Amino acid sequence: MKKAVKTTAIVCGTLLLGNGLLMSLIANFNIGLVPVYGLGAVLTAYGVFFDRIKKRVILDVILGVGISVLLGFGIFIGAYGGNDTADYREETVIVLGCGIRGERVSVGLAKRLDKAYEYHRRNPEALIIVSGGQGPQEDIPEALAMKRYLMGKGIPEHMIIMEDKSTSTITNFRNTYAIMQEKGMSTSSVVFVTNAYHVYRSAYYAKAEGFLEASHLGTNIIWYTVPMNYMREMLAIVKMWVFDKSLF
Repeated sequence: MKKAVKTTAIVCGTLLLGNGLLMSLIANFNIGLVPVYGLGAVLTAYGVFFDRIKKRVILDVILGVGISVLLGFGIFIGAYGGNDTADYREETVIVLGCGIRGERVSVGLAKRLDKAYEYHRRNPEALIIVSGGQGPQEDIPEALAMKRYLMGKGIPEHMIIMEDKSTSTITNFRNTYAIMQEKGMSTSSVVFVTNAYHVYRSAYYAKAEGFLEASHLGTNIIWYTVPMNYMREMLAIVKMWVFDKSLF
């Protein structure tokens, strides 16, 4: 039993460290990498020094509870985001941006845009608002890259509106709401599209910025991006719970 625990800790820790290194090479910096590296280092060290650790029972409890909380948290936000609420009669689709590499949409962003394209095929009358500004390691605003991607899939340019100033989820909705009001668009017939892990927090920010009846569509992500994206989102949700209490 002890050997199995030790081996499992080393294997899991090494895999997390390897995953962190991979994501550091292929993606823009993400705060989610910090806990990925941290947990990977802790598990690896725990396995390597397993036989030398004193009072291991206490550490076992701390690690067990911590990992259980992380897994439970991750399952909760993934399940919440997997419960789509769109009825495909909405007038406007809001696609939330995330990182691009240079001018190329990231894998996670492509998933969101593909979901929006699927929606367009079922409801081609709905306008699409692509929302995302320009961040570090990005040569153009995310919204422009998103618009190009959707046009490349055959969606007419006149059906796409760009919001290219936002730098966070809450400003995605804030700036989009302002654009829709300026254009006289209904803010009560809206669906937003993002990755499933991001839906829970996005739903609260949507309501806070005036989209009181917004429905949502969540999409999956590539498996090897799960640790980084879910860790980052957990930190962001905790921050929201602590500092944005007015949302609840």
